[in-house]
Amino acid sequence: MIDVGAQYFAVYPLRRLSDTLNVLRNSLLLGSVFTTVAGALAGVWTSRRVLRPLADVSAAAASVAAGRFDIRLQGGSDPDLATVATSFNHMTDALQRRIRRDARFASAVSHELRSPLATLVNSVEVMLTRRSDLPERSRTAVDLLAAEVRRFQRLVEDLLEMSRLDAGADVLEMEDVRLGEFVVHAAAATGVGKEVVVVADDARRAVINADKRRLERVVANLVENAVNHGGGVARVAVETHGASARICVEDRGPGVPEAEREVIFEPFVRGGANGRRSAGGGAGLGLSLVSEHVRLHSGRVWVEDGADGGARFVVELPVAAGAGSGNGPA
Repeated sequence: MIDVGAQYFAVYPLRRLSDTLNVLRNSLLLGSVFTTVAGALAGVWTSRRVLRPLADVSAAAASVAAGRFDIRLQGGSDPDLATVATSFNHMTDALQRRIRRDARFASAVSHELRSPLATLVNSVEVMLTRRSDLPERSRTAVDLLAAEVRRFQRLVEDLLEMSRLDAGADVLEMEDVRLGEFVVHAAAATGVGKEVVVVADDARRAVINADKRRLERVVANLVENAVNHGGGVARVAVETHGASARICVEDRGPGVPEAEREVIFEPFVRGGANGRRSAGGGAGLGLSLVSEHVRLHSGRVWVEDGADGGARFVVELPVAAGAGSGNGPA
């Protein structure tokens, strides 16, 4: 007898279906990973290819800002980039011509001033030889005149130096210099006592490749800046820092505000808000010459806070290869 209310079940194994789904899942995962990695690599390659011209423009602009006016851009096959490159090259050419014209003008003016200045210096020297025969008020006037003439003479010399640097006319006479001994003698030549010069033990045998005249001018200008505008020299230190050697000149003044620590090395800029660091009456070329001379030596210069609250001017120069033996001449 047939039971019409009965229920019947068919059971099939699902292992093959499960294996198929697992394979499909793994394939989708691997495919998504591969697609993502391939897309990322393609995106990076494409973005670099697209942005490479902008990187070249940025690098060229940085070089021009650093003073390399011989940098030019190649337009290539991209018409848009060719327009940018042409405009950039025209701008660089115009800037280079303007700077050379200004340098020639400054040089010409300085040279024209040398003859009347020499006459004026000789006249003042004659007056100084007869200073004792003059009344007191006349002696005061002669002293003021002599001070201003010396300042004017220094200004003309600095302008000539700047014009030669801008024109690239000066040639570096490089030689090995034992920095510690050199700084001691250079500082003493400025009238600063040797007791303020401190040479670190690890810097006594440091040797750099430098132009002695220019390096001596760097030390003299920094010392003069400390004396005239920083209340005097607190310390002149020679240190090493990795593969570099440092000349540090600290003064006793109020320091240099952070907002002025970059512009203070520009020509004719006198640091010090409200004239705090301009009492010496300088023309503002000393630190600019320091910056240019250091740059020619592949070094850098900056100002920071000193240990006792004054300003600390730091000149960093590369140590000559094989200088560790300390056999370089002073």
